[in-house]
Amino acid sequence: MPKPAKPQIRVYITEEKDRLLKAIAGIKDSSVNAIVNEAIDHWLEEPEQKEIVEKFNLDRLDEIG
Repeated sequence: MPKPAKPQIRVYITEEKDRLLKAIAGIKDSSVNAIVNEAIDHWLEEPEQKEIVEKFNLDRLDEIG
């Protein structure tokens, strides 16, 4: 059975940021997708986001399901 598709999001960025991300991805032999996922992971680890997750029990979203 095939894996279910991963959720996707769409964001709009400037052409300058697009070029920069693509250049960095090429230099790092990575992908823009991987870089953006890494950035999101770092953002979610910031104390402000962790506080929101804890305050609203967002770490239990799978249980609501």
